[in-house]
Amino acid sequence: MSHSSITFKNLGFKIEQACLLDDLTGQFAAGQIHAIIGQNGAGKSTLLRCLTKEWQATAGEILFNQQKLNALSFAELALQRAVLSQQQEVAFAFSVEQLVNLGFEAQQTTWPKEIKHRLLNAVLEATDIPHLRHRDVLTLSGGEQKRAQLARVLAQIWPVEFEAEDAFAGKWLFLDEWSEALDLKHQVHIGCLFRQLADKGLGVVMVSHDLNQVMQLADTCTLLKAGKLVKQGAIQTVMTAQNLTEVLDIAVQVVFQPEVNQSVVLLKPLPSIKSE
Repeated sequence: MSHSSITFKNLGFKIEQACLLDDLTGQFAAGQIHAIIGQNGAGKSTLLRCLTKEWQATAGEILFNQQKLNALSFAELALQRAVLSQQQEVAFAFSVEQLVNLGFEAQQTTWPKEIKHRLLNAVLEATDIPHLRHRDVLTLSGGEQKRAQLARVLAQIWPVEFEAEDAFAGKWLFLDEWSEALDLKHQVHIGCLFRQLADKGLGVVMVSHDLNQVMQLADTCTLLKAGKLVKQGAIQTVMTAQNLTEVLDIAVQVVFQPEVNQSVVLLKPLPSIKSE
């Protein structure tokens, strides 16, 4: 097992009478992109919240980089992982630059001015928002706001020596529906960014409903249904038509496209709705 990994064993989460996660055991390795897939209410966001310690699991154990998650303070975790949740509300007027600087502050480091300027520029460039740096976040479109929030989150774990081969070793990024509101160009741009950062050691764990995006980007897939883990493993072995149809309750085909060396997920023809 890699020194940098996240493992969970017999993980459970109950709230009142509802069992949202039931006896999940699995692992995420560093330097890879991991997707979590399932229907609404399957437990995807709940699993993400338990892994980031936003919610306390009610059963089982989570090891974060080989340390018990419960033993790590939020200040310690902030140096190792960043989280982009589904809803990111900005209540006050911030410039994009100010918002991203909030992320850098979580690193609890005082850099010389020229290094801080270089890091800020790098994160703005990576998320394609240098032209928005002085804009009020509240005036941005939904997609622009999403990229500004992603920049803030990345700033929390952005290394000083980005060019190093293992620049993101030991760091994790958790994403809940990151591509929502992004146009196709920026979905591709940000997806390529995640691949680049994973190649530098970053562990990425993303919840997604976009099956073809997962097929293209992710190394592993975790399938959840009604709070239970159905399958976890490499994309090619887990994202089969049979598994996806079982988990999503809708008939799909998985077709290999040799011209792009890529499998794609297609919906089977929808049944017609009969009217009286």
